Amino acid sequence: MHLNTKTRIAIVLAAIVAAILFILPTAYREQFGTGWISRPLSLGLDLKGGVHLVYQVETKEAVKSRLQGSANAIKADLRKDKIAVLRAIANDRAEIELTMLDSNATDRIKTKLAEDYPQLRFVDVRPDGARSKLAYTVSPEEVVRIEQEAVVQAIETLRNRVDQFGVSEPLIQKTGTDRILLQMPGVSDIGSVKKLVGSVAKLEFRLVPRPGSAEVAQTTMKNRSGDPVLVEEDIQMSGDAVADARVGLPDGQVEVSLQLTAEGSQIFKNVTTTNVGRELAIILDNVVYSSPRINEPIGGGRASITGAFTMEEARQLAIVLRAGALPAPLIVMEERQVGPTLGAESIRSGVMAIAIGAGAIFLFMGFYYRKSGLLADLTLALNLLFILGCLSGFGATLTLPGLAGLALTIGMAVDANVLIFERIREELRNGSSRDVAVSAGFDKALSAITDSNITTLLTGLILYYFGTGPIRGFAVTLCIGVMTTIFCATFVSRLLFDLFKLKGRSAELSI
Repeated sequence: MHLNTKTRIAIVLAAIVAAILFILPTAYREQFGTGWISRPLSLGLDLKGGVHLVYQVETKEAVKSRLQGSANAIKADLRKDKIAVLRAIANDRAEIELTMLDSNATDRIKTKLAEDYPQLRFVDVRPDGARSKLAYTVSPEEVVRIEQEAVVQAIETLRNRVDQFGVSEPLIQKTGTDRILLQMPGVSDIGSVKKLVGSVAKLEFRLVPRPGSAEVAQTTMKNRSGDPVLVEEDIQMSGDAVADARVGLPDGQVEVSLQLTAEGSQIFKNVTTTNVGRELAIILDNVVYSSPRINEPIGGGRASITGAFTMEEARQLAIVLRAGALPAPLIVMEERQVGPTLGAESIRSGVMAIAIGAGAIFLFMGFYYRKSGLLADLTLALNLLFILGCLSGFGATLTLPGLAGLALTIGMAVDANVLIFERIREELRNGSSRDVAVSAGFDKALSAITDSNITTLLTGLILYYFGTGPIRGFAVTLCIGVMTTIFCATFVSRLLFDLFKLKGRSAELSI
């Protein structure tokens, strides 16, 4: 079914108007009330400048941390059953070691864990000075699963932190098995980014031992000044209990105010109720920030962290606490900063390359195909407009490879016009009339145009699926360009031939 000319004109005009609205600067789009339909076309790191970081997730530490959580739960469960355990720790071999106060409790512990923790595998009983300890481990498959989850969780945590940092169009994605690529366009302070994004933000609340007490396992940490601080090994409450964190200025002192979850509020109330008169250490990333004295039970689900913060330090701490702790430490494997001057030079070079390439193509088409070539030039210009409109409409980020994709698309798009025009010329040489030649030329060239562009589209999809960063930017531009090329070559170009007869001096088609 063929559409009439008026309908086709309406479709093309609607596409042109939509493309223009999509690529309008933000101020104009809001002025015309079109800001809701798309986001402005943003520039990538290589064009705008910014920070490029590659992190490696210490997945082994993630496994150790997960097992330590299980060890703490096991210790608490055994205490409920009146089974005394001095220490429950996870080692670097993906094992949980339970140090017993009474070696006669071995069988009871093994029975208890076999029933309540079937995922754990008993290893052996090991000497620990005058005592002994039980060693448990998990399957290799479980270790791999924890490591994979740690990378996914780290990506989500980084995304939450970067979103609160206020960066538009950041790139955060997994590369390899345990690495994360982070690109933040428009950011110049790489030190602040590393401090904010790379902090583990492992928050713990532990009791400070009573003077001279040795009845519970203890560990030594350091405060912000580097002085040693003794705290109990048991974690009373962790950062999972924090629902929100904000910067406050009570009495002119900068602090981070914590709003706890419902469960966290109850835990905090129980801890402060049963430990009135004792000090509760607030620890972040194994550093003791403060050790306030518990004067009375604290309800209401609120707590605070003090420690002679600057306003910027408190703000960054609040951000990382709101976003949640990383499942494992991150190691910076690669870092670089792209200046805006270099980005501007890349834009100039890319635009110049596109302009020179397009100009050469326009001149060739006008010279070789005469008036029909001028229609092809108009089609190519509309094709470029549609590509930019689609990129903006999809909220894509334009990168330097994306500019290369634009230049390549223009060169590929003219190929469709060449196929059509040569078919029309062939029909004219065979004695066909103008209308018959145009119709046959478009019909016979359609299959070749479709086949060649579909193969290119499939290549672009493969590049997008398996590629990363700049390769994906190139693939997106290429795929959009393929679809707009087919539309312009077969629909827009045919409409223009129907509207303009393009007769030459000898009354033949000017082609």
